[in-house]
Amino acid sequence: MLLPSECPKAVRDTVRLCKDLRQGRILGSTEAACKTLDTLTTAAGECGKLFNSYLIEWVPRIIESRPTSLVMINLTREFLERYLEALKEGGVDEALGRVKDIVDSIKRHVSSVRDAVTSLGSRRISDGDVILTHSYSSTIINLLRKALERGLTFSVYVTESRPIGEGLITAEALSRMGIKTFLVVDSAVRFVMKRVSKVFVSADAVAANGAVVNKIGTSLVALAAKEARVRVYVAAGTYKFGFETVFGELIEGVMLNDPNLIIPSKEWVEKLAGRVVTREPLFDVTPPEYIDAIITEHGLVAPQAIPILMKGVYGWPPRVKSIESILKEVQKVGGLQS
Repeated sequence: MLLPSECPKAVRDTVRLCKDLRQGRILGSTEAACKTLDTLTTAAGECGKLFNSYLIEWVPRIIESRPTSLVMINLTREFLERYLEALKEGGVDEALGRVKDIVDSIKRHVSSVRDAVTSLGSRRISDGDVILTHSYSSTIINLLRKALERGLTFSVYVTESRPIGEGLITAEALSRMGIKTFLVVDSAVRFVMKRVSKVFVSADAVAANGAVVNKIGTSLVALAAKEARVRVYVAAGTYKFGFETVFGELIEGVMLNDPNLIIPSKEWVEKLAGRVVTREPLFDVTPPEYIDAIITEHGLVAPQAIPILMKGVYGWPPRVKSIESILKEVQKVGGLQS
């Protein structure tokens, strides 16, 4: 275990990262994963030979801070596997020297996947479409930008996306691009769906059965779309797929308990303090039957066909190690006491 005096800046940065992840301050699951990789890179530079101890102590805490983000889990797992390989080949000095290259390589892959997903997704938009999106996703924003660059004219309904309200950031980004943008309260989704031609959302995670984990309210959007016979597209690269769900492990939720996210004024916060318990779940699960297609770097896939795609890309069942088992190997190879 690291002492408080060891790697102090790295520990402070990681504590801040965990807090930001728990409270939903880092918008976008891919952004959260890349921020995690950046934090690990910085920690490697500061901790030096203590980096193995840092990984063993702090990686589980980072993952626990946003357990729904399978992109964060998958990219962190890839980093650890490649770091462990370097550790076995040349010891801790060799492994530390490769950290930045490993992270840069992972980020390039993520960028390539996102580019393919946004290009494919933009082709599903037609001139005159009225689109609805929920929450904030840089993937969705870039997808819509590419459709705009093709000369298409379309409008977008954006939900406010409470708690946190990151839909406002999405609305601002789209309006600055020159897209006609309507910002609506979450409870108006069913009301406006009659005007919508397509729904585009992203995902924090895609389970092996095709279910999608995303910002709370996504399942209600999909339900309203199903009723109105509006197609729902989920933009998600395969690095967001949940290998663990193949074996029946559940995706855990994140719950906030900040009354200021629900109660509109400080006066009412004070009036209700100690009398009313506020509950603000951050994510929900949309069943596969409410999703028309998942847009991946390999093309559009029906949710029910996700196991077939996973088999083709990763084998079946996917041969992946748990983060816990990789950290145990790091501990063993690094000669650390358990």
